[in-house]
Amino acid sequence: MNSPHKVLMTLMGMEIGGAETHVLELSKTLKRMGLDVHVVSNGGVYVSELEECGIKHYRVPLHNKQFINVFSSYRALRKIILDNDIQLVHAHARIPAFICGLLQKRLKFKLVTSAHSDFSVAFPFNLLSNWGDRVLAVSEDIKDYLLANYNIEEKNVTLTINGIDTDKFAPNVDTSDIEDEFGFSKDSFKIVCTSRMDKDSSLPPYMMVEVAEAVAKDKHVEIILVGDGEFFEDIKNKAEAVNKKIGRKLIYVTGSRTDVNKFLSIADIFVNVARAAMEAMAAGTPVILAGTRGYIGIFNGSTKNSAIETNFTCRNCGETTSVKLLHDIKTLMAMEKSERILLGEFSRSLICNEYSLERMARDAIMVYDNVFMPQKPVNIVISGYYGYNNSGDDILLKSIVENLRTYRKDLSLTVLSLKPKETRAQFHVDAVHRFNLLAVFLRLRKAQLLITGGGNLIQDETSTQSLLYYLWVINTARFLGAKNMLYSKGIGPVSRRGNIARVRKSIDRVDLITLREDSSFDVLKQIGITKPQTYVTADAAFALPMSRDHDLNLQDLGVNRPFFCVAIRPWGNNPPNLEAQVAIFADHLIEIYGYQAVFVPMRPDQDNEISRRVISLMKHKGIFLDIPPKDHNTSRVVLRQASFVVGMRLHALIYAMENGVPAIGLEYNTKIRAFMETMGQKWHIPVEETKADTLMQFAKEIHADKDEISNEIFEASNRLRELAVRNAELCMTLIEE
Repeated sequence: MNSPHKVLMTLMGMEIGGAETHVLELSKTLKRMGLDVHVVSNGGVYVSELEECGIKHYRVPLHNKQFINVFSSYRALRKIILDNDIQLVHAHARIPAFICGLLQKRLKFKLVTSAHSDFSVAFPFNLLSNWGDRVLAVSEDIKDYLLANYNIEEKNVTLTINGIDTDKFAPNVDTSDIEDEFGFSKDSFKIVCTSRMDKDSSLPPYMMVEVAEAVAKDKHVEIILVGDGEFFEDIKNKAEAVNKKIGRKLIYVTGSRTDVNKFLSIADIFVNVARAAMEAMAAGTPVILAGTRGYIGIFNGSTKNSAIETNFTCRNCGETTSVKLLHDIKTLMAMEKSERILLGEFSRSLICNEYSLERMARDAIMVYDNVFMPQKPVNIVISGYYGYNNSGDDILLKSIVENLRTYRKDLSLTVLSLKPKETRAQFHVDAVHRFNLLAVFLRLRKAQLLITGGGNLIQDETSTQSLLYYLWVINTARFLGAKNMLYSKGIGPVSRRGNIARVRKSIDRVDLITLREDSSFDVLKQIGITKPQTYVTADAAFALPMSRDHDLNLQDLGVNRPFFCVAIRPWGNNPPNLEAQVAIFADHLIEIYGYQAVFVPMRPDQDNEISRRVISLMKHKGIFLDIPPKDHNTSRVVLRQASFVVGMRLHALIYAMENGVPAIGLEYNTKIRAFMETMGQKWHIPVEETKADTLMQFAKEIHADKDEISNEIFEASNRLRELAVRNAELCMTLIEE
């Protein structure tokens, strides 16, 4: 860590709330990681928890814009910063950031801010915004809001997460004390909503009061509203009126609590948004995302991406209404308990794997380090199969670029591309023509690192000429003094004797290798490559942030019911009857399972024609996804939302399985078999042996246990996502050596 050991957190208060809990957990985690953390706020219920962890809290009136409070806060903060020799302040709201911005001009400390929500940009409120030296945005849409409304450079905004304590918020927490305190029934169906009951957050508890009678008609239900705020008394009075009307205690209004985890653990359903919803998910409780800013509904595989992109706030996702809420509550109530348990396990798995406290703290430390790091650009050249409008390779490039930039904003990236102009525009990097050898040489001469990007490039199955090109780039970089990394590679096959010797000589001299599967490691050993640091991670596509699924309306594509996808490609060893066999199988899926058929060309210039030929051979209608050559987001979005996939292209299988979608793999290359085995899936077959009957049997086996298989795939993809992130981590280690 390059930044100072001491950090001062500033926020408005430490009462119950999303931003407040974020600061509480971030401060505690940073403390465990060795930082000396101080917190300044107007106080609240969480102060005692901070102090129990050895974190000093200072009470300062940062909670409103009154002049006397702003003046008092300025003086108090100045004294705290000087007395404690604070060199880094992390502000978590507009007022603290504004005051700290004024102080920064005089005291010369570094200022980091966190954007937890959007604010009014109308005059004079826009004048109160100070975003400091760096900004942490808790979601993609907040980042977009910052860039659109404030004069902030994109390189100074870093995405982070709301980390959740999954030990505290967990299933099977001891809840006997709150059951005794409130007299909850052991047999009731419990719906819980934890919320601040103020102007911006009170819609969910009001809605729960509104639908309470209708919810309780068919089942013994208890509704538990946890929280406090300016509308607490009004909500409590309305709840008591409902209780009096039906003659029993239906709605419980608990007030402010610090043992929220216990209420979430006893819940059968949770209703609300943002951090409160994420805590419920960590507790393994099915969640309905419904809030003041919008409505997504039941959290599951199909709504996951919309939820993640808005940081579970439902911003701009439609209006929350009592009709929608009542429908989704009754849907969950009608489910078998085992189904709700699976839904809760799905939610908890996501939180455990992607929203850990440690990741949130690492994001903050990385930004702290970057604030103090000398801004000396690092020149990196990225070599690969780029500029060919191949979805898989372009997604890999996007992942490499975005993941590296989360660690260092000062990286100067140059891509070797067949279409440099398009690559520059699409990925916001510099680019030179991959076959302009003089230009490549000159860029490598300035580079500190060459990354040979993901994909099966080190192989001679396609051609020796292609292999020689990539080895020339690697050898030239080494000759000019640049470090060399193979990033998330697939290796092989390399079968010609001369090529084996060339690969051994070149690759054995690189500095770092990360591989996407164990079989590639086996190929390296067979070739005799032993010297480089080598790690088996995962395909870089797994580390790509979630895409904007809700921006795509599937009905506009003609999809109006569950569908399966086919991603097929031309290949020299395709059997003459492959297209007819796939067409027979597609018709079978439509007839037996009621699916629609969607054909997804992963590389349009190659895959369009064969996809259209299969459709022409079908008895039933097939939908051809007519994707522009440079649009790789659409194919990813569609494949992730499919019910089932038949894939010959590797990244079609990856896009589907990263969201738990079962698939059959058609092996035109060993990488397909390797990936399916990595995912623990047995339903794959060499393309030369493809028969409709075999595919039908595969589909029957998968659909007989589809939910369990989906869960297994989702768990495997979460594991690979964690491994895929290591590619960038290891790369940064190589840069900083």
